[in-house]
Amino acid sequence: MQIRLTVLGPRGGHAEQTAGGCDVLVTAPPGTPLAAVTGALAAAAAAAGTAPAPGSADAVAVFAGSRRLDAERQTLGAPPLVDGAVVSLYGPIAPWSHGLVPAAGARARLHVVAGPDAGGVHLLRGGQVRVGRSAEADVPLDDPDVSRLHCAVTVTDAGAVTVTDLGSTNGTTVDGTAVHDRPVPLPPGATLRLGESAVRLRAGAEALEGLPVLPTVPDGEGRLRISRRVPCPPPAPPSAGTVSGPGRAAPPYAAASGPGRGAGASEEIEQGRADRPRPRGDVTHGTGFVHPRGADPADGRPGRGGLGAWARRLAGGRPAGGPGDGRDGGTGAADTAGYTAGRPTGHPGAAPPDDGPCPDLSEILLAALGPGPRLWERGADHPDALTVRLGTVRRAAGAVAPLSVDLREAGSLGLAGPRPRLLALARSVLAQLAALHGPGSLEIVLLAAGRAPGGASGGPSPDGGRCPDWSWLGWLPQLRPARGQDCRLLLAYDREQAAARTEELVRRLADRGTTGPGPGREPGPEPGRGPLTVVVVDGDPGTAELRETVTRLAEHGPAAGIHLLCLAETPAATPASPLAVTLAAAAEVSPAFRVCGAVGLLSGAVATTVRVVGRDTDPAGAPLATVDGVSAAWAERFARALAPLYETDTARETAAARPVPLPRSTRLLDELGLARATPAALLARWAEPAAPPAGAGAGLPRAGAVLGAGACGPVTADLVADRGPVLVGGAPGTGKTELLRSLAASLAAGERPDRLSLVLVDGGGDGGGGSGAGLRVCGDLPHASTYLAAGDPVRMREFAQALTGELKRRAELFGDHPYEAYAAGETAARQPAAGPAPRVVAPRRAADGAAPGTGHASGHGTLKLRARGAAPAAAAGAAGEAAGPPPRLVLLVDDFDILVDPALGNPGRPAAGSVVRALDAVARDGARLGVHLIAATGRPDRTARTAADREAVLRVSLGARAPGSPEDPGDRGEDLPPGRGTLHRPGGPATAFQTGRVTGRIPRTATLRPTVVPLDWARAGDPPTRRPVRELGNGPTDLALLASAMERAAREAGARPAPPLM
Repeated sequence: MQIRLTVLGPRGGHAEQTAGGCDVLVTAPPGTPLAAVTGALAAAAAAAGTAPAPGSADAVAVFAGSRRLDAERQTLGAPPLVDGAVVSLYGPIAPWSHGLVPAAGARARLHVVAGPDAGGVHLLRGGQVRVGRSAEADVPLDDPDVSRLHCAVTVTDAGAVTVTDLGSTNGTTVDGTAVHDRPVPLPPGATLRLGESAVRLRAGAEALEGLPVLPTVPDGEGRLRISRRVPCPPPAPPSAGTVSGPGRAAPPYAAASGPGRGAGASEEIEQGRADRPRPRGDVTHGTGFVHPRGADPADGRPGRGGLGAWARRLAGGRPAGGPGDGRDGGTGAADTAGYTAGRPTGHPGAAPPDDGPCPDLSEILLAALGPGPRLWERGADHPDALTVRLGTVRRAAGAVAPLSVDLREAGSLGLAGPRPRLLALARSVLAQLAALHGPGSLEIVLLAAGRAPGGASGGPSPDGGRCPDWSWLGWLPQLRPARGQDCRLLLAYDREQAAARTEELVRRLADRGTTGPGPGREPGPEPGRGPLTVVVVDGDPGTAELRETVTRLAEHGPAAGIHLLCLAETPAATPASPLAVTLAAAAEVSPAFRVCGAVGLLSGAVATTVRVVGRDTDPAGAPLATVDGVSAAWAERFARALAPLYETDTARETAAARPVPLPRSTRLLDELGLARATPAALLARWAEPAAPPAGAGAGLPRAGAVLGAGACGPVTADLVADRGPVLVGGAPGTGKTELLRSLAASLAAGERPDRLSLVLVDGGGDGGGGSGAGLRVCGDLPHASTYLAAGDPVRMREFAQALTGELKRRAELFGDHPYEAYAAGETAARQPAAGPAPRVVAPRRAADGAAPGTGHASGHGTLKLRARGAAPAAAAGAAGEAAGPPPRLVLLVDDFDILVDPALGNPGRPAAGSVVRALDAVARDGARLGVHLIAATGRPDRTARTAADREAVLRVSLGARAPGSPEDPGDRGEDLPPGRGTLHRPGGPATAFQTGRVTGRIPRTATLRPTVVPLDWARAGDPPTRRPVRELGNGPTDLALLASAMERAAREAGARPAPPLM
């Protein structure tokens, strides 16, 4: 388990002010108490200069917000110590939590819905709240057009809200009506305009109660699983000429971010989102730049032109109205509406922007902090996927509408302007993408290899690089590698990291065969073909090779679902520095600008206006809006809220599998999801409902197996659905026996022993004895009813007769019906009228001989696994029928070629033919009777004429690669690791896999000591340092561990294993 924490000293300040804190990576086994690392946390904070060095006798007190944590009872990875949490030492800090704290006494909320410092949410608890640019303001706004103390919002004792202008320079309006020095009512839903910012009031008790929040479930390892996805309400047209109110109920919960950003009567909050219908953009305001003029969206044919054409257009005529006051780059924005397909849409009475496909940034924050129902609502095939809001347009009566861009249509987006405003806009865009698209639908890659002339605030960066500007981005779950990338996070702060990230992306282009002609001219990935990728390119990539590669990605990447967000630091566009000059300067900084389908240029004297220009679009009519940006503190708070969250397995399965290189070795328990093989975990697996095969009823015995790790996840085989033998072939040393052991273990892990029985046959004999000989080691599984080591002809004939008799008994029992039909009828007949019978049967009585005996090998080479009073299967037919349908029977045969063609001196040669004939009968008729065959051969030429070979549905070739399969960098020529194989399905592609090992000793992970190391964001893009995992020399094997857990689980479930064949 690894979690990332930020440690503050006793005077660390507010929760957001973590620049003086120390980011650390804590590695520990699950369930480790906090006391095990408190000393290391204090030492790390002292080394970073954020806390004094602890004395030998000092007790290190750890606080989460204002709550002191019990170091002995609080475990690492359990809330509040989840990934991204902030803790302080020796004293409390301002409240900080991934959950919600009561917002008692709050009567209203102020949402900063638009402007250069958007996204803030402030609680109003009564009294006067001053809004302005000064740090003395209760609600500070980083907007140069806002006065130091601009206006005052007052909440009376009766709950009424009024606003008063405090003598501001640029004035204050409420829904377009000017406000002076006398109080003016501020009704719920009204838009308060001050400077370039827009603030909306959410008031009333109902607005603070009942906001829906998605439930989360801690996994004990620092993550919070979103256990339920709340579907978005269907689109509904807004009421014309109305402004939506505060919405439905909202819970009386909020998490304060601490004083300083709203002291006095106001404080920032963290809440969920009201669950109300959200009209789509096509019935309200526009959704952005979709099809630039000059291109035909129907056939994808682009218009002509390039950077030179853009410059010629930008240097041409201006609108008839002439330039404005210079703050917007020469064109007024009052008449510009939302844009879709380059055409204005919407109407003055459109609904507020938070109700459309482009929610305002305050709603984005609430979705993350709740988490609210809009969190991760969009997949790769969502109609509004990758639609982002760049700014806000003023409309009639003080209303606002978003100006947005669809990255799928634009292909790649370029942003240019002064760095402080440019970073604020980039943070806004990335926050929208991360909030609306889950990690299963979107990954974000950062390329920031160049040297930054200034930090996030415009001052010099301490290390001369861009890392301080993007440290917040590393908390987002969308930056975790999920395609086999060799890094800890998808970051690149130097040229080596940038080369690795671009190589990974270019490899995807090659895999997809992408050779598209340009950006925005080919559709993105088809639904189900894979997640989307947004690559942030901050400035010059570095080398000439990287520039060429990034330009190629911008040009051809959109066809493979790869979209670039290119940032270029340039002066703001003004009448003295027109758009053409700004665009040319941006292309010099970032050559990929030349092929971006749309660019956003910051304009005006203070760079608070954004103009969106598309390829082949007349710049005279280019959309213009006030930029929507967010602060670095806002971005870090947002990213930390998302850090511990992850999607449910169902949500992950909706995204296409991401191919990764095959490992050289893997544990079967990891592929089964049983890293902790406990009886409770096995009981849960056995109780899971499974999708029945075609024509079968639900709740029937299953026979699903996991072969190992594939390029897109575990490689599985379903013996019920495939209805035919499985034939494994490979030369000695390729891992045939280990694969059979893994198949036996995975089959047993998927079904109870009273519903699935295993028969183990070692065709080569006992193999000389020892714990690792043949399939004998699988005899400890409670499902293993019979073991035969070929060598004694008497026992071999007895086995052949017993197997043939079992087939005949089942044929007589089922008649003309297949096993599934008979089992479904028997199950239905035994269900009570009130409903289906429970999966767990009553415990066994001691008189039934439930206690298993000690397995021992007879002198004839047959392992009698359990001594019980039950007769062999043929004699126990009546008892089996009384207990329900017989279990599925799976035969695993190793060295099948030796049985087919034994050597002259083989002692089992006289009876080998009878065993082979019985196995051939299983191959021909076993699937209908619920009997399945898995055979391994080292000489396929010897077994080619057997029924097992003729009837085989699945074939596994060990020691060979599948054509086009991902290769491990160490695989060269014939140097394939043992267990590397290929699964062949009829009529389907070959699937490469690495066999899951089950007989290896358990690793020493349980003995690892907890560690705390400083988190170096600049090195997060390097390949992870892999500590070699050593096996316990005298410890149990994974198979023994699994068998022991299965025995206990079977006893708890009352699942009586099937009787042996003989």
